[in-house]
Amino acid sequence: MRGEIENAGYQAFFGALIEGRLKLGQTLTQEELCQVVGLSLSPMRETTTLLEAEGLITVRRKVGITIFYPDVKFVGNCFQFRGVLEREGLRKFAQTVTAGWIEAMRGEHLGIIDFVRKVNDMERYRVPVKLLERKFHDTFVDAFENDQISVNYARLTQKMYLLRLHNLNAVGPAQTVTSMEEHLAILDGLAAGDVEGAIDALDLHLQGVLHRVLTA
Repeated sequence: MRGEIENAGYQAFFGALIEGRLKLGQTLTQEELCQVVGLSLSPMRETTTLLEAEGLITVRRKVGITIFYPDVKFVGNCFQFRGVLEREGLRKFAQTVTAGWIEAMRGEHLGIIDFVRKVNDMERYRVPVKLLERKFHDTFVDAFENDQISVNYARLTQKMYLLRLHNLNAVGPAQTVTSMEEHLAILDGLAAGDVEGAIDALDLHLQGVLHRVLTA
C-alpha cells in the first residue's frame, strides 16, 4: 500500500507543484486553482477539503486559497518523523535482507549515479532518481508490514519531495550524486552485517538531505 490519496484533483495538485504551475506559499482563488489542476468547481470542493485536511492549503473567505509554505520547524519535524520510522524499519529489514538484494540495489545506485553525471539535466534524471529513492527507503518501512505506517509514511515522503523541489539546488547533479553515495554507505553496512553501522549511515544521509534542503 503506497498511501497516496486516490483523488484525481489531489494528485493533479501535486503534479502542478512539481511542474511549477503552482508555487508553495501562493494564494489564489478557487476558480484559478480549478483552472490550474483542470477540475470543475464541484469536484474541486472535494479536493479542497482533502488538501485542507492534509495541511497543504488554508482556505480563507474573501482572501482565497493559500498553499502551505514550509518553515524550518515544519521541515525539521518531517525529517524527525521520517528518521524514527526509517531507523526502526531498517533494523527490522536487516534481519531478513539478502546478499542478492544488496547487490542488485548497489548496481541500481551505481547506474543512476553514472546516468546523473552523464546527462547533467534534472528534467531527465528527476523521475528515475525519485523512483529509486522510493524503492530504497520504502523497503525499510515496508518491513513493518503495517498499513497505517505505510500510509502515513507515503504522505510524508510526498510532502518532503515538494520541499526538495522548492530548493532546486538541493536536487542538483552534485547533490543527487552525494545522496546516492550516502545510500551506498547504508548498503555497505548491511553487506558487512553491521546493522548499527547501517543505521548510523542512514542518520548521516537524512542529516545530509536536511542540510541540503535548508542550505543548498
